[in-house]
Amino acid sequence: AEMRTFRSADGLPLKGILIKPENFDPDKKYPLMVYIYETLHQGLHRFRNPSPGSSVNPAYYVSNGYVLWMPDIEYVTPGYPGRDAMKCVLPGINMLIGEGIADAEAIGIQGHSWGGYQISYMITQTDIFAAAEAGAPVSNMTSAYGGIRWASGLVRQFQYERTQSRLGGSLWEVPLRYIENSP
Repeated sequence: AEMRTFRSADGLPLKGILIKPENFDPDKKYPLMVYIYETLHQGLHRFRNPSPGSSVNPAYYVSNGYVLWMPDIEYVTPGYPGRDAMKCVLPGINMLIGEGIADAEAIGIQGHSWGGYQISYMITQTDIFAAAEAGAPVSNMTSAYGGIRWASGLVRQFQYERTQSRLGGSLWEVPLRYIENSP
């Protein structure tokens, strides 16, 4: 695993983790698995037990001939998290294609929860991915707005307005943002 630097479509400096298979051949193009969830670079030296679960298993993919890419995503455009994700994820993929590491015809992407949302949004905007798996995504922000969080019983409205979804207002204040950000 190695830390890589790249720039978003807006020129923002970003980091990502690139994990290569054992006996990596720099003259070969590899199938690429992309795993996303906000910022991930802090987990460069984190060990993940090989096991089934809701997230990509790095050891499984790289031991089966894939390159794994985990780019950071930074949110700079208030109210448009899907667009910001695209502006961070696609330049990193294109960098790896340009370097001859990734096979442009064999790119998969996986994410869960917020990562699943981002994937659901991205596959409505680009056809770069040969395969996509979005675990537990929100696909309709208007219908999810009034949902209830399982453990706490809190409504999800705050999440869409001010925290992870970053839409910047209520469904009644900025209704088009809820529609435009819904895959």
